[in-house]
Amino acid sequence: MLKQIINAFSLDKLANFISLKLDGFEDLLNQYFSHSANIKLLSFVMIAIGGILFLFWLAVVIAKYLGLAANEAAAAQTAQRKKLEKAEEDGQSGDVQENDYPVGQEDNDDDELSRKAVEDMIRLELEKKMAEEKQQAAEKQKQSAKTNAKNDNILDLDWKKGKLANLETLAEKADVSANLKYQQSKKQLSDLLGLIIDMLGRNVDGLKIAQTIMYRNMNQNSEDDILQTVDAVKDFIALCINKKFDKLVSKTRLPKVEEALYHLANGDTSYALALIETLMDNNIETAAAMTNAEKRNEIFAVTSNYAIIFGTLAAVSDVHLATGAFELAIELSPQNINAWSRVGDMYKQSDAESKAIWAYTNVLNLGDNDLNERQTANANKMLSQYYYQQGDSLQAAKLYNSSRGYYDSIGINRNLDRQEIEIVQLIEDKQKEKLQDTIIAVLNNKKLAQYSFA
Repeated sequence: MLKQIINAFSLDKLANFISLKLDGFEDLLNQYFSHSANIKLLSFVMIAIGGILFLFWLAVVIAKYLGLAANEAAAAQTAQRKKLEKAEEDGQSGDVQENDYPVGQEDNDDDELSRKAVEDMIRLELEKKMAEEKQQAAEKQKQSAKTNAKNDNILDLDWKKGKLANLETLAEKADVSANLKYQQSKKQLSDLLGLIIDMLGRNVDGLKIAQTIMYRNMNQNSEDDILQTVDAVKDFIALCINKKFDKLVSKTRLPKVEEALYHLANGDTSYALALIETLMDNNIETAAAMTNAEKRNEIFAVTSNYAIIFGTLAAVSDVHLATGAFELAIELSPQNINAWSRVGDMYKQSDAESKAIWAYTNVLNLGDNDLNERQTANANKMLSQYYYQQGDSLQAAKLYNSSRGYYDSIGINRNLDRQEIEIVQLIEDKQKEKLQDTIIAVLNNKKLAQYSFA
């Protein structure tokens, strides 16, 4: 039995069996390929399979290339972000240098990414400034409405009405707030006039005063607003020291200079405005009666500067009154660059955009870059916002960089250090208590007798 099985599965028989099967398969293939239609179908199938394999390979190559490009773009953006972060750490946060903009390199992907990052930074900075200034304008309009409701005409006020016997009595009433603790919080410009007077009485440098006020005001007002207000207070004190109001007070129902300074230190500018306006009216009447044109124009030029002092103090609470004063300053002296700068600020706060652009353009056209550096910086800053709104980011960046460079050079935007903050705290703690002594010291300070008319 076993022998039969072995014989049945011998190698010779197995080989013959496989040979027969292969011969049958060969006959089948020959029979199949003997027809041309079958050959064409097979060729089409093979071509289709080859095409599919080629498309798959092409898709893999493209995906790999896109992945590499995305990685390169991400690396470029990461490098730019690290560059900006490093600039912020070095104290250059928000600064945009003019040479950061690529010129003639449109085919350079890295430069295009850098340019876009810089423009985005400028856009965010300008939007922040515009939002702050809109908020400031709204607050000033609110204060102006309250002031107008109380008194429509400053000169019609009864200056003696409600007046206490003397400044000593007024100082005693001010003692109520003397014990309040110092707190770093936003303060309106009207609330900081007393600090300006106090620091002037201590012979503090004007730019240091402006830096301190900017810090306490916490950017509610622009740099130029702060600088102009410090100068206006200083100029009013100079007028008082030089006895420009003495003859006027003796002839009319006007407050004394001590009263005006006291109320100015408490945020009420109306007493000081009454004195300045009467002085202006007196000068204009005198000049109008003169036949000597040269002498008349000299008086008009001086009175134009008086109008700027008036307008800057009025702007603390009444934009419309301030606008009229600056327009008068221009009428009296059309070449007064400071008057053009100030009226532009008032037009902007009143949302008279076209008038503001006209005024700032006159500042740049009429002014001297060296003699009117402050006014030029202010005009450049305000015009940069206009060009940004018009979609001209490069021109906006150029003007903004120019103005920022000036303000950085004078240090008005630098924060106070710890020691300086402690000094300001001591001054403010004693400000009300020492107000009468401060006024006496200010009026006897001969160093303040010179006008700045910045």
